[in-house]
Amino acid sequence: MANDNKQSAMHDEPSTTKYLIRADFTIDGLVEKPDVVGALFGQTEGLLSEELELRELQKSGRVGRIQVHLNIRGGKTRGYIDIPSSLDKVETSILAAAIETVDRIGPCSARISIKSIDDIRVEKMKKIRERASELLQKWNTETHQDSSELADEVLKAARVGGIIQFRHLPAGPEINDSDSIIIVEGRADIAACLRAGVRNTIAVEGASVPKVVIDLTRKRSTLAFLDGDRGGDLILKELLMYSDIDYVARAPTGKEVEDLKPEEIIEQLSKKVPIEQATFVSEIHAADVLEKAIKRKAAKKIQKPKVAPVSAKAALKKVPAKPITAPTKKPTTRKPPTQTSERGPPRTSGRPPARRPYSRDSRRPSSRDRGSREGYRKPPPPKIPDELLPIVKEIDGKEKQEGVFLNDKLKELKRVPVAKIIDEIKKSKGVTKLIFDGILTQRLIDACDEKNIDVIVAARIGKIERRPAKLKFYTFA
Repeated sequence: MANDNKQSAMHDEPSTTKYLIRADFTIDGLVEKPDVVGALFGQTEGLLSEELELRELQKSGRVGRIQVHLNIRGGKTRGYIDIPSSLDKVETSILAAAIETVDRIGPCSARISIKSIDDIRVEKMKKIRERASELLQKWNTETHQDSSELADEVLKAARVGGIIQFRHLPAGPEINDSDSIIIVEGRADIAACLRAGVRNTIAVEGASVPKVVIDLTRKRSTLAFLDGDRGGDLILKELLMYSDIDYVARAPTGKEVEDLKPEEIIEQLSKKVPIEQATFVSEIHAADVLEKAIKRKAAKKIQKPKVAPVSAKAALKKVPAKPITAPTKKPTTRKPPTQTSERGPPRTSGRPPARRPYSRDSRRPSSRDRGSREGYRKPPPPKIPDELLPIVKEIDGKEKQEGVFLNDKLKELKRVPVAKIIDEIKKSKGVTKLIFDGILTQRLIDACDEKNIDVIVAARIGKIERRPAKLKFYTFA
């Protein structure tokens, strides 16, 4: 208690204080704090020279504020007095001795005795020494590491620090740019994959598969890389039920992905199998789920030839103008045989909605033989809308390849080099149509789909695996 009061007195005293006088007192009666202070000033006045008058010393700041602590019990008042001093040792000792001469406080007799004269600077130095020791010890503990630890920390920061947020889910830094993705269970699995150099991962964060992941599996080639335990089985079953995964890789039985070394991760990924060959580690009822997922994948493969990009390549190879008359001549020359063949007219009359637009399009020759061989299965791309043709003609054949962004009112928003077109799409706002002198890829389609761009006109079309239903695209040819 006394130490706490001393610290309080040190805190209240002026910054120039050197010493602290502490005096105990006992008073035969009941008094208040002002009575004690008044007695000190009154009864020491005139005892010493003017330079050591207590009142004058306090006015000049050489003596600090006098603090009185008292306790009344049994008809007597006891306590102690703290007096901060900026005087030298001799003058402070003289002042302390003068205080002991006070023998009456208020109407009561009193006894005052000096308990101690403390050097404040010593106390401060003690605090400085203790605090400095604490700081040094903490500093040594936090900063001590050998060169190998430093290298490990740098490597960990370089790899693990690459985890990003993809629509509120943790993912690898290349999730936005890769044509394929790897689905893992949690953030620790992503960190383990980053240590192995695998950067196109995304975590489901639990057994329930988020809609974001389901949408990604429908647009990109997908590999599920899961733990070799029952938890991994449950996530795999959930993925097979609701998403379109293509391959499965598992950690060794009883191990988790986050515990694997980089070389083990690469080894397990190299052992990936199609979902047709997927197996479960534990006894889990998922045979029907796996069968449905396999059928769904097979159905998707059958539908792929119907996608327009295949016909776009064929349309680019053959652009002669002379076959324009073919559609008008062939019906007249083939008309008599149609009377003897019952199959001819239905085939011709059954497809007019699909063939009429192309018959007016001078970009591709048409013949009955080609129609029977590939016309229905691989139709050429539709004609570019007339309102977009002026921009197509302007940028087609330019030495510098560029792309033009338009809004829904066909107002030009910006022009960018083809090499930077995907980055610019990700940063764009209000774009609904894109015309560019380059190759249309799956990455570009995915980027446009995320930005709700519904019309694309490109010079050529590359390999397309998935095409959003709302998206229309055309080629320059």
